[in-house]
Parts: sequence; structure tokens; C-alpha cells
Amino acid sequence: MATFKHSLRTAWHFVLRLLTRGPIPTCPSAPKRILLVNGAHIGDVVIATSLLPVLKSAFPNAEIGFLTGTWSHAVVHDHPDVSHTHCVDHWRMNRQIPGFLAKRVHYWKTRRRALQEIRALSYDVSVHMHPWRADFLPLAWQAGVPVRAAFGGGLFAPLANVLAHYPEYERFIHQGECQLQLLNALGIAEEHLRCRRSSLAPSNEKAKQEVARVLGFSRIDQRAYTVIQMGAGLSIRELPIAFWHEVAERLSAHQTVLFTGKGARESANAAQAIAGLANCVNACDKLSWDGFVAAIRCAQTFYGVDSMASHIAAAVDTKCISLYSGLNNLARFRPDGENSIVWSNAVPCAPCHRQWGCPSMACMQGFDPNQILQIQKASAIS
Repeated sequence: MATFKHSLRTAWHFVLRLLTRGPIPTCPSAPKRILLVNGAHIGDVVIATSLLPVLKSAFPNAEIGFLTGTWSHAVVHDHPDVSHTHCVDHWRMNRQIPGFLAKRVHYWKTRRRALQEIRALSYDVSVHMHPWRADFLPLAWQAGVPVRAAFGGGLFAPLANVLAHYPEYERFIHQGECQLQLLNALGIAEEHLRCRRSSLAPSNEKAKQEVARVLGFSRIDQRAYTVIQMGAGLSIRELPIAFWHEVAERLSAHQTVLFTGKGARESANAAQAIAGLANCVNACDKLSWDGFVAAIRCAQTFYGVDSMASHIAAAVDTKCISLYSGLNNLARFRPDGENSIVWSNAVPCAPCHRQWGCPSMACMQGFDPNQILQIQKASAIS
């Protein structure tokens, strides 16, 4: 089956090359506008922001646009390095709309609007960060972006005229480093590539006051607090409520503990985790995006699982302790920051790449709150 699929893709690529054959433009030395493209989810887009300082270093006068899904638009909407934003909700990535047909209708509506916007701005270069489908290469090609950089293994790779290798089987390369290969293929010098670092827009006073009100403080810096995010969007990536109850019990003896999350399920889980504990606050669904980022940015420590919140903590340089499953490549998708620590069970079946995990989920068993809290103490001493 794999050989058959490979043969089909090879034939499809051959047809696309015939249809799109033409002169290959070179990357301009001083592009006026550059479009970054990543239609995946919030954590992926937070990682993708690490290319922004590279581009700003290499092309300080260029305007940078960013195409995302609506679900991750807030990551780049107010970013100081982003001049233009566009939204396309690809049907493969859409977790918000149920139904095969409804997802596709919504996709074409958002695509049509983004196509008009991108055409009007006349981008010189587009950088497509998703290595497979949902790379939006047809959109950039249709919009007339002359230089299109993408990974060579995608379904529409022949529509790109600058190709990079995606190190799919090289387990110890972070996703941000993988994406950096696209800029390397564009000829950006090493001195600029070294600037790679994820970042988010600064938190304003309004966002900080929002967090202070939820905490019951007069100011967000009134006293130290810790953030815990139990939820991961997928329950098999999460730890038992009893685990977080014990962590919160230990932490709340010395400081306020703020539980963040979204939705009725995560709110109910947080309520159970803090039941009977003082100095604990359930902030699920009580913070805006800006407030959520500010809460993590100003926290003493962040504790969580494999979720976008860990990537946010890494991007804002908050001490981050994350507990990861073995579903995906840990080194590839870990929080990318010097202040981040990832704890995981070494099991022989990891990474399994199973979307829904397995019945035993041995990779998520046996985590000890005492060990996790000792990590924080040890890192604080060092």
C-alpha cells in the first residue's frame, strides 16, 4: 500500500510540474513583503513565531504577513513583528465545525477571502511551514506569490520553487529547527538563522488587571502564584485529577495556584482538583486570550501536559514543567525554551503516533507529584 501511494504521488507531482512549468525566480535580496503560512493549531503557530526574529534580522524593512486558522489567529494578531494577518480554516485542521460538508464549505469561504487579501498585498515570498497537506501552496500559487518555499514531501510540493527537506525520521530535531530549513533554503545567512526564538505580543496593563481580578489581587505582581493547566484537548494526554489535587495541595501551602483551561469538562476537572483547598482559583473560561497569556507570563512557574499552554510558557520564558505522553516525538514537539523541563515515561512503544492512543497508555502512568515538585526545587537551586 505504501509503495502504491508513493507511486501515485510521484505521478501527481509529474503532472503538476508539467502544468506549472516556467522560469524559476530567485529570492529578492530585499523583499517588501513576506508571508508565513501555518494553518495548524495554537501550539504549532507559537513554535512558528520563532521564524519572525530571523526574518526581521535578515530583512529589517520587510513587512511580514502571517496566515493561520481562526483558532490560532490570536497568536499573531497583535504581534509587533507581524504587519498583516490572514485566516483560512483548512478542513483537515478544523476541530470547531462538525460534519464533512460543513468543514469544506467553511474552508472555501475563508480561502476565497484570504486569496483576495494576499493578491492585493502582492507578497514577494511565501514560506509554507506545514510539511504535508494543509500547506496552502495552491493558494499562494493562485495568488501569484513569485517565490514559494515549502517542504519537498507535500502533496503540492511541485507548486513551490524553493524546496527544503523535512527531517521526518530524525527524531531529535525540534519542529522550529525543521521550519528553519525553509529559510536556509531561501539563502538566509547563518548569522540571521541563529536569531530563531518563539515570542508573543507583550502583555498590556488591561490583560494584567484581568488576571489580577481573577486571582483576587490588587495587582498581578502583588504576590507569587503558579499556573496549572490540566487539559490537553485530548483526554488520553491528561493525568488523573488526583495527581493535580496533590500537586495543588503542596503548592497552595505557600502561594496561590491558578488553574486555567477551556470548556465545561476542563472547568469541572479543575473544580474537583481544587476541592477543599485554600489559595486555589479555577480560572477556566474566565480569561481572554490576552489574559491567559499574561497569566502564564507573570506566573512563577507553569505546570501542564502536552498542550499549547506549555508552548506559550516557553515563548514567554516562564519556568515550565510539562508532562508528556509518548504519542508523538517528544524532542520534535517539546516546549522550546531554556526555561522548560519535560518529564516523560521512557516506554519502548514511544513514539507510537497513534491519534487516539492505546488502552493501557503506559506512557501516562506512574507520574509522582513528589518527583515533579522536586524538579522545580532542584532547578530553582541551580
